Amino acid sequence: MYQKPDLNTPLANLRTNTEAWKTSIARHASEERKGKGLAWDIELMEERDDIAAKIVEDFATIDAEMSQRRIIDNAAPMAWTIDSLTDEQIAACKADWPELGMFADSTIRQVADVLGIRMVRAMAQEAVRRAPTVLDVLKDRACK
Repeated sequence: MYQKPDLNTPLANLRTNTEAWKTSIARHASEERKGKGLAWDIELMEERDDIAAKIVEDFATIDAEMSQRRIIDNAAPMAWTIDSLTDEQIAACKADWPELGMFADSTIRQVADVLGIRMVRAMAQEAVRRAPTVLDVLKDRACK
């Protein structure tokens, strides 16, 4: 079964580090700054440099995973997942869209988990459209 890569951790880190950045900026612009001097300003800027490095690292992690050109197993955070179709839902889809009958329920479920049921339907419709041509070619090959 398809397992999505872990993007939750770098996304959570990105949120945390972004909040830390905003907090540091707000602190720097606050009344707390008065009378602290240049050394305090530099200390806050150095903190933000460290936070910025973490943010860049988080983006690099996310980018490395999401940039890999994959058709079926696109990376996505767990929040983007949907529950697998139940047997009843598959039966209802097959009743509405008879072209799905060419696929086994397990195939429909696995592909729908990744691409969505509408994409499975589109694939079935395309297969039905191309079937006569493919069958003619196979028939011609068998006759030779």
